[in-house]
Amino acid sequence: MNKYYVGLANTLHDSAMAIVGPDGRVLFAEATERHLQNKRSILCAPDFFKHSREMIDRYAGPEAELVLAQSWSRNARTLMQQMLETLRHEEQQLVDVFGEIPEFMRTHISSREFLYTAQINALDQTGNTLKYELNQRERGRYLRDLPIRAYNHHLAHAAAACYSSPFGEGVCAVMDALGEGTSSGCFSYRDGVVERIDDVDDSITGSLGFFYTFVCVVCGFGHLTGEEWKVMGLAAYGKPRKDLYELFRAMIDVDGLGIRFAPDSTLLPIFKKLHDIRRKSDESPFAAADLAYAGQQVFSEVYFEFLRNLGKLGISDKLILGGGCALNSSANGRVLANTDFKRLHIFSAPGDDGNAVGAALLAYHEDHPGRTEPAFQSPYLGSTLSEDTLDKMSQFGPPGQVRLEPSEVYRRTAAYLAEGKLVGWAQGRAEFGPRALGNRSILADARDSGMKDKINARVKFREAFRPFAPSILHEYGDEYFADYQESPYMERTLRIRDEVAAKVPAIVHEDGTARLQTVRREWNDRYWQLIEEFRKLTGVPLILNTSFNVMGKPIIHTAEDALSVFYTTGLDVLVIGDTIIEK
Repeated sequence: MNKYYVGLANTLHDSAMAIVGPDGRVLFAEATERHLQNKRSILCAPDFFKHSREMIDRYAGPEAELVLAQSWSRNARTLMQQMLETLRHEEQQLVDVFGEIPEFMRTHISSREFLYTAQINALDQTGNTLKYELNQRERGRYLRDLPIRAYNHHLAHAAAACYSSPFGEGVCAVMDALGEGTSSGCFSYRDGVVERIDDVDDSITGSLGFFYTFVCVVCGFGHLTGEEWKVMGLAAYGKPRKDLYELFRAMIDVDGLGIRFAPDSTLLPIFKKLHDIRRKSDESPFAAADLAYAGQQVFSEVYFEFLRNLGKLGISDKLILGGGCALNSSANGRVLANTDFKRLHIFSAPGDDGNAVGAALLAYHEDHPGRTEPAFQSPYLGSTLSEDTLDKMSQFGPPGQVRLEPSEVYRRTAAYLAEGKLVGWAQGRAEFGPRALGNRSILADARDSGMKDKINARVKFREAFRPFAPSILHEYGDEYFADYQESPYMERTLRIRDEVAAKVPAIVHEDGTARLQTVRREWNDRYWQLIEEFRKLTGVPLILNTSFNVMGKPIIHTAEDALSVFYTTGLDVLVIGDTIIEK
């Protein structure tokens, strides 16, 4: 049967589209932000005009039978409306007590109101553009309707996590800011079936994701602009403070397999105190380092306690994580040490963009029930660079560009890196998820202690405390990292061994850790060969890897994007496919 499944992640932020083929393979997955070059694509439909149809024609074909699958259930709109009504009731209670909504609550209230209202709008528009385009196209049959299947939000997270795992069975925890009734969910995974196992009372309304959002705001960062990353980076510069820890810890607790916020009588004074000491816009980010440290500490404690409670059920010693909280790489690297689980899997896109894959796979497995053979899920699922553009670049582009055999590309690029040059590296298909994994990357030599500051100042144009990650050949992982764990999607942070930290200072964070990417040849042959050439030259089997973008922009999408970043930043070399351009 020529049936293809189009997954639409239709949250108000990080929308995405995925295509799963008749054999259950993920053929394409991409966040809307990449095509638009608009960070997080707030309130942008996943079936974006023209682009979504082009991708369907390319990966499924114009004659394919299509099933659309969205990442929120039919009940989600009603739930959001109920949340809005509850919020308005809370607003009135604040007015009754204080005479008006206090300043320290205004941002919190308005943020929630925007989220609920915007999510309703996002749900209402899902699939409309794609239906219109497919009805209008000249070839193929005329479609008066297109079936849309709707799945529970946390189930979509769990499906993306479980079906991408190398495990035949496991237990899955999903934690994020907002789901359908709760902010967390627990699932069993066996023989290709993902099944919910927790039964949490809807009155348990705490949210670990919302908690971290609050920490982000208190530290002076923007949560909708995706600055939670900054909290993790800044936390390494903070020091323990009992007063801040106790404030954050009193806000949130674990109740079995649920997360609970403290009652309003406890929360309101905490909000007031944290509002008064929050980082002001004219203060250095380092003024919030202790706040970030305390917030990250409490997040991790709650995270680990929740997972320990899940482990006590004895379902499996293999843990699978999904949801936005699974993007907290600092905590992820310590999960196995703080629980009884033996193995851990986190997909390259555990956030809401990954739900495009989750929804599409749920629809596929609905039609094809049965066992799924575990295998490595490649993260290289996005768009390729246009061959037509590359041809035009060779004809009309900058002087000095040279096209080489692949083996020579690896050798020459490794030599540039060893000389201390900053390299833009664009190869093959783009990564799905928020991290560059060697196909849309900026690369550098981690041996240079000044390299972090150099890249932040010359290329990324971002704060000095922001760290960079290493891509390391798997064969040498244990040599460089204590308690080494494979990290194919750069999803966990581990401690660098003391005896090698001085060799690669540019990727060692302030607390002695690094968020690593494991590189195997069978996962990414070109990237592996580049790092291997660098190892032959220097004796170091890793390179510094950061996303190919500047602060505030998504990772590059096209060759034009790559050239734009190259010529407007301090990059020294650009490698697109087998073409090298040197300034």
